[in-house]
Amino acid sequence: MPHSLIVGMTESGKTTMGKKLCAMSHQKQRGTLVLDPLHDVWECDYKTSDVDEFLRAFWASQCCDVFIDEAGDAIGHYDRAMIQTATKGRHWGHNVHFITQRGAQLSPTVRTQCRNLFLFNMAREDCELLAREWNKPELKDASLLPQGQCYMASRFGPVKLLNAFD
Repeated sequence: MPHSLIVGMTESGKTTMGKKLCAMSHQKQRGTLVLDPLHDVWECDYKTSDVDEFLRAFWASQCCDVFIDEAGDAIGHYDRAMIQTATKGRHWGHNVHFITQRGAQLSPTVRTQCRNLFLFNMAREDCELLAREWNKPELKDASLLPQGQCYMASRFGPVKLLNAFD
């Protein structure tokens, strides 16, 4: 799976979705790396809350599924080293999943590197931004989704409705 953006408000289901995707990768014996400043429990090969440790492991590894929780804080708009996980990570065979509360917290460069979007409930204005960037008007309605439901969109495919808690 190529880079993904998992976005939604607090308790919408975004970290649950990230953990499910990570567990599936781990069970398939694909390497899994996690950066999680909140110290949650993940089924993975490597987890840290330290950005420097994470970056060392990221660049020392190849072909891993990578999960960056609270990516808005970890990457923000201007942290070049973290932005390179999106722009150069694919050259190492990594599939990075950026998990954040607001798409606008991430640099447009990071957002445009993502081929998949898991959009949970969030502010209408944020949904409109992502609907425009993904050219998928139906994403505007994500602000109406109940807890646990999300739209899964691919840049080159249809929008599907998923439930993170299934």
